[in-house]
Amino acid sequence: MADRPSAEWPTILDEMEADLARALDPGTADGWVPPADAGSIPPHLFERAQRVLGAQQRAIARLTSEQEGVAQHLAALRTVPPAGATGQSVYLDVVG
Repeated sequence: MADRPSAEWPTILDEMEADLARALDPGTADGWVPPADAGSIPPHLFERAQRVLGAQQRAIARLTSEQEGVAQHLAALRTVPPAGATGQSVYLDVVG
């Protein structure tokens, strides 16, 4: 793996941070592909890279939690019979 000049690492981290911001947006985000010839990260950018990694991990945890919540809501909605399936009125308990 060839070492790239350390001047390129801020750009690499900028792209990762932008990808992270897009991932947290309601829209979709493309996957990040690491540069094949990035080389070792310079020591003066290590702390920033750690912050980016931590933010990515928090985003994954948040999105996973939201996905689980949505799955629970969908499961609850699936228990409600379709209107007209029973010929009776259907009430959804939103409190308990």
